[in-house]
Amino acid sequence: MGNSDGVIKEQKHMKTYQEFDINYFQDEDGMFNAEVPAIRGCVAWGKTLQEAYRNAVDAIESCLEAREKVAAMKLRKPRYASLNVYRRAVHA
Repeated sequence: MGNSDGVIKEQKHMKTYQEFDINYFQDEDGMFNAEVPAIRGCVAWGKTLQEAYRNAVDAIESCLEAREKVAAMKLRKPRYASLNVYRRAVHA
């Protein structure tokens, strides 16, 4: 019974949040760029590190919201699907 108690306690302390790493770079103009590697294309910037962080958090929320909307959409299948191949003669 000792093991099952540990499992129950562990289940109560499961994470209810997600963590995202944010990488910061300062460019030659002094602006801070923030990049979220876990979400392709999720970037932000700011004049200060704190502003870049706040903008990165907004960008993360926006990216995740957009992903949810796209996932909820019923995407139509294309009417026509084909593959074209171009063969070019090679002169030896």
